[in-house]
Amino acid sequence: MSRRKIVFSPVTRLSGHLSIEIVVDGGHVKEANVSSTMFRGYEKIMENRHITDAVYLTQRICGICSLAHGATASYLLDTLYDNRLSKNAQYLRNIMYGADILQNHLRHFYLFCLPDYVKMPDSPPFHRQNLADARLNPEDNQRLAEHYFEGVKASQKCHQILALFGGKAPHQHSFLHGGVAVGPNADNISQALALLQEVHKFIRMFLLPDIQLLAKVYRDYFQIGITPGHFFSAGLFKFGAKNEQNLWPAGILVNGQLETPNWELVEQDITNAWFQDKDTPDPYKKRAYTWVKAVQYAGQPLEGGPLARMIISGQYQGGSSTMDRICARGLETLLIAELMDKWLHKLKPGKPPLQQKKELVREKATSVTDAMRGVLLHRAVVEKEQIVNYKIITPTMWNFSPKDRYSQLGPAEKALTGTKIPKPELLFTILGRIVRSFDPCMSCATHVLDIEGKVLAEEEIF
Repeated sequence: MSRRKIVFSPVTRLSGHLSIEIVVDGGHVKEANVSSTMFRGYEKIMENRHITDAVYLTQRICGICSLAHGATASYLLDTLYDNRLSKNAQYLRNIMYGADILQNHLRHFYLFCLPDYVKMPDSPPFHRQNLADARLNPEDNQRLAEHYFEGVKASQKCHQILALFGGKAPHQHSFLHGGVAVGPNADNISQALALLQEVHKFIRMFLLPDIQLLAKVYRDYFQIGITPGHFFSAGLFKFGAKNEQNLWPAGILVNGQLETPNWELVEQDITNAWFQDKDTPDPYKKRAYTWVKAVQYAGQPLEGGPLARMIISGQYQGGSSTMDRICARGLETLLIAELMDKWLHKLKPGKPPLQQKKELVREKATSVTDAMRGVLLHRAVVEKEQIVNYKIITPTMWNFSPKDRYSQLGPAEKALTGTKIPKPELLFTILGRIVRSFDPCMSCATHVLDIEGKVLAEEEIF
């Protein structure tokens, strides 16, 4: 295969606009640029709003992982108002958050990932499917194709659990600062347990065996899409009166050394992003190729997500490949379902566990937690309860960071670079499998056009 530049755009089955430009030479990917091509910018939307609007507005960033933003904004407000959380509030919050993570993980595998490996029925949305590397025997292929549709139903049940306590899904209404606005009763607890039992059964009987089958048949993907294994987690599932405890720990894992994160070391680089400076967008900037800024920790690109969480928490021992990401996400799905069962049994029926203070005690705060795809950070500057500045750094910004001023590659670009392409017809299949293993959500990662299509500026508080 001679040297040539190839653009893979759009990368489908994901939220937002993603393009990949690669240089292939001698059957290997020599260079890779991942590009998000839509500028959005919730930071501008948030300005001059009442700070409590953050819980509702930020959820509209994404319809797939909306509660992640609502939860992070709620944690932020808890700090600004110095709220105290009850045990019941924390159980209920984590049940809701767990349900939203489950629906995402189930949809990722069956709707997002599976069509890369399984021959689907020749009808919409799979009409004229281009699968150049189908390895499953007919019986296994038929079974997994049927599970695609069952996976949709299982994901729907997770949303039903969330709606029992959140009022609706996506964009729930009750996970707020100070707790939860819906009082758990015997009926909604019982319904949630029944739904969770069905989801748990699906995970054990379908999801995990399906992942194990793919891992066996496509075992070479344990050697494809490898990153340096530099992982990052902000911790997941908060407990304690002040959200001070993470059930799954926060950590930075670089070169086998684990350390506690210092959030002041998070920084952004705009060398290859369409920004003239930290405040001014520049869509015509030479050599830039994405609206995503390179996000780093102490100058180091880091990978987040289920694989990072499972490795940092000691629950997964494996590598940093395409198939490792899929396997770790499956394991996490099972573990979260088991945790939710415990929390539902500990939840006490009663009044809404909501205790909101009315006076701000701080004018600046940072809130971090892990979301479905990795580390999510919200930071706010407030004056008289009005938002002066609101900053959001999403998981996909970490994983799909462009090259920085020193030409360091972000995790997704690193995973693509060096990949062997044995046959030209396998190019897009292999690239798609690698990229989708990160579960990208570019609508979260990019930044707003006005109604005339003019790019608006963004304030920077890092």
